Amino acid sequence: MKKISFIFGLLFALILQVQAQTADEIFDRYYDATGGTELWKGVNSYTIKQAFVANAPTDFTQETKVSVANQGILKTKTILKRDFIYGANPTEAYFRVPTGSLDKNVVYETKDLSDKDKAGLKREMTDGLLPFINYAKKGYIATYVGLKADNGKPVHQIELSGKDVKYNLFFDATTYLLSKLKTNLASGEEITQEFTTYTKTPYGISYPSASTYYSTVEKRNTKVTTTVTFNDKIEASVFKK
Repeated sequence: MKKISFIFGLLFALILQVQAQTADEIFDRYYDATGGTELWKGVNSYTIKQAFVANAPTDFTQETKVSVANQGILKTKTILKRDFIYGANPTEAYFRVPTGSLDKNVVYETKDLSDKDKAGLKREMTDGLLPFINYAKKGYIATYVGLKADNGKPVHQIELSGKDVKYNLFFDATTYLLSKLKTNLASGEEITQEFTTYTKTPYGISYPSASTYYSTVEKRNTKVTTTVTFNDKIEASVFKK
């Protein structure tokens, strides 16, 4: 029965493929499925809160604040009750490392990020919400690969290539929600994220709230829970060194 359902789903998707054979058309269908293009265009800032759980001592939580208008990002990674802070704005890119023992007031040592780490953090700022937003302005090339089978379901695969990163995006052929994202970095690391649940925000945009994460460097299957808040007021001073 499962095989028959897949065949019917594949046939249905093949019919739809005639109407949506370009990357931009798939992206537009995703925007429509998650709230509409106008809402996405209206995003000025957002805050992402995540918990990464692999039942290991290195489990952590993470909060990322991004201001589109101020071109700023502030990421706070909390592990073993200590906050590691990474920030960037148009003129600075830095990280703050906690020093001293936990039973005393935390003192941070602030350092400039290397060019490599700066580029990675700024890529998180522009691609962290959706890598294909304004992809042409970022110098990315989007290629529609075709209709594929993934975990027994038909998906549309799109390759998004940039200078130091390549994304492979897999969109459910029926709902047009992003179901999987593979990220290949210049370092050789490959990150695979599978999105299982979408949640609608009060703003009106839906986002993947439950997912899995696997890195070829960490080699650990991790469950991720996510909440996103759109268009909260974030002052430019938040991103200052």
